[in-house]
Amino acid sequence: MSSNAAGPSKIFYGWLIALVAGLGTASSVGIFIPATIGLLIAPLAAEFHWTAKEIFLAPAFATTSTILVAPFMGAIIDKLGPRRVITVSFLIEALIMASFSYLDDSLWLFYARYLAFALLATGTTHVAFATLVSRWFDRRRGLALGIALAGFGVGGVFWSLVANALFKQVGWRDAFPAMALIILLVTLPIMYLIVRDSPQAMGLNVDGDAPKVDASGKVEMRAELTGMSLREAATTRQYWMMIVIFCLIGLSVQSVMLHMVPYLTARGESRETAVMIQASLWAVLVVGRISTGWLMDRFFAPRVGLAFLLLPIVGIGLLAAGASGTVALLSAMMVGLAAGAEVDVVAYLTGRYFGLKHYSVIYATYFSAYAFGAGLGPPGTAWAVERLGGYPPVFAIIAAILVFGALLMAMLPRFPPSTSH
Repeated sequence: MSSNAAGPSKIFYGWLIALVAGLGTASSVGIFIPATIGLLIAPLAAEFHWTAKEIFLAPAFATTSTILVAPFMGAIIDKLGPRRVITVSFLIEALIMASFSYLDDSLWLFYARYLAFALLATGTTHVAFATLVSRWFDRRRGLALGIALAGFGVGGVFWSLVANALFKQVGWRDAFPAMALIILLVTLPIMYLIVRDSPQAMGLNVDGDAPKVDASGKVEMRAELTGMSLREAATTRQYWMMIVIFCLIGLSVQSVMLHMVPYLTARGESRETAVMIQASLWAVLVVGRISTGWLMDRFFAPRVGLAFLLLPIVGIGLLAAGASGTVALLSAMMVGLAAGAEVDVVAYLTGRYFGLKHYSVIYATYFSAYAFGAGLGPPGTAWAVERLGGYPPVFAIIAAILVFGALLMAMLPRFPPSTSH
């Protein structure tokens, strides 16, 4: 046996990759934007007299651009590997964050920053990290993805609380360079030093399995990655079903998440209470993603995803009924389960249905679909709240949309024979 093989007494390096991917996910623009945009409403409205609807349009510029950029970024990751793309993207993300300190009353320059996040820093998102982890794991891929993507919840809690504290201590302008320093001094060096594109790059095998030795004594590593191309995947029924499902989930969940602070303050809660409830929503993501990943390694993944959609439907329904206080807290945690489970589910399903050879570009199309829904939902919700006279009727519509997504999830077919490797 090769001396580099992961023996039974050693901890597989892939678990470190999963943890570091969790840190990367926590630091990505995909978390930073939704965790901080709600906190910007009051200070930007006070300084520039922008409306909530105008401010909430900013993430739409990011998500709309992501729809176009993500497939190209996925193709680049498939070609160059995740590591190089991740490190360059985090450097760019930090520079854009720092530029917020120079924001003036030009609403279009405000939108331009969110556009730049999508165009130049999509390599910090799930597209890169789901690809990375899927290359390191097969049998335990669900749990590994759950650990990596749990960073979404950790980052949501972290950025919500840190941004709120910095806004109060140093003001919103100086808060952004301070947050950029966290990326430059913590996240970026760890990504560069620890991330490796595949286990083969370290003389290891997927899942930490010992390499096989053929009759001649030659060590055999795992075969090259196999799987469908994007064009081949697009000919299948499950591909388009998943596009619709995750677009609807993105619309529903992100609408509620980004409007949680405005909803609660409109219900009479203090800003501090609203921020803490929003943080609890992000915290439950950790539970949702790790538990979903563990379950997907043991049960049919679409059924697991369906189960995790039921409580969020109830939670949004309670918000539609005017929940506040403790009930609002519980409702927020229920919604967090959907965001916690569903991105994890699509990352897992992509590999199982279509293989890993073109994983990044196929997964990126789902990321785009999710981004489309997530970009349409929050400004659409702000518009609907104005037209319908408040949040309850709008949340009732969002709950109905999520029910439809759950029904489609229940109709996904069984996995084809393994195409992971």
